Amino acid sequence: MTQAINTAVTLNEAKNLIALCGADVTIMLQGGMGIGKSSLLWALAEQFNGTHDAVYMDMTTKDIADLSGVPYIEERNGIKITHFAPNSELKLHNKKPIILMLDEFGKAMRPVQNTALRLMLERKMGEDSLPAGSIVFGTTNKTGEGLGDSIQAHARNRLSFVTVKSPDAEQWCEWAVSNGVEAEVIAWVNQNPQALASFDDGGQDDNPYIFHPNKPVTAFCTPRSLTKASHIIKHRAALGTTATIAGVAGCVGEAAARDMMAYAALADKLPTWAEIVKNPETAKLPADGDAAASFITIYSALARVDKDSFNQWMAYCKRMAKEFQAVFCLNAVKSQARTAALANRSFTTWATENHWLFDAK
Repeated sequence: MTQAINTAVTLNEAKNLIALCGADVTIMLQGGMGIGKSSLLWALAEQFNGTHDAVYMDMTTKDIADLSGVPYIEERNGIKITHFAPNSELKLHNKKPIILMLDEFGKAMRPVQNTALRLMLERKMGEDSLPAGSIVFGTTNKTGEGLGDSIQAHARNRLSFVTVKSPDAEQWCEWAVSNGVEAEVIAWVNQNPQALASFDDGGQDDNPYIFHPNKPVTAFCTPRSLTKASHIIKHRAALGTTATIAGVAGCVGEAAARDMMAYAALADKLPTWAEIVKNPETAKLPADGDAAASFITIYSALARVDKDSFNQWMAYCKRMAKEFQAVFCLNAVKSQARTAALANRSFTTWATENHWLFDAK
């Protein structure tokens, strides 16, 4: 009996695949909407540290001339001939390798897709070649999402078609801590991991938070929409309740918005970061058994703690239940707080005394 092979990759695995193979093979990433496929362009540009120019092309807006070039006429030996000038968007004039992302390729017009085939296979457009070392990759959505993505067989045969997994709640929360997402949103996702499930996971028919291709839903949770909701939650004091919940619902849907606002209301009753740092031994703790409040407090600290406030935070954190001390410390070594944590004696002492937690990881 042949065992099925799971060929879906994480975003980080996809990035490594493109970085190592993308100069020779065009990787076409297929995955759910809003999971971070497009952001890989900027992650790759950072990884290559200035040696490559990042080029973003939204293929839904492109026409044939955008890829084939604009014609101009030159006379040679008394004969007028036509050349095609490449699109400046490709940055070939910089004479550096490029990282070219053909975003939403499956939604491009068929003639545009056909025009891109030589570019994807040979790294050429007419007379012009991409600079040596240039990388080309594309993105497209799942066919099951019903968004109109379609790539013909002869085009697919020029590509490596790779499915990208949606990040689960744990992976997204880890990313969110170091990328400015509000603690209330992170804590809500931590406690409601089904918000990052997919309609094709199975058993998700009654999940009110996600996209269902066969149901009339206008807003829903994805890593992208949750991050956008965070920007609105951040300004809730100035916006007021009505505008905040309307804005958040516009990002993630009404069910998620109302649940998330309950976390925001809870956060507003917790001590501020300034209060914790000023009075770590006496600042109010989350109520016993209130996991939501405890997670909000932990994720808020992970985003804010630095070398100057680490001792005060650890004094406060050690007053919390042991399980939440562990949540903070295990996440600190994976977040932007890592450098400050490893340089802090109180943290390293805690880690040494509880080394079995780290060994288990």
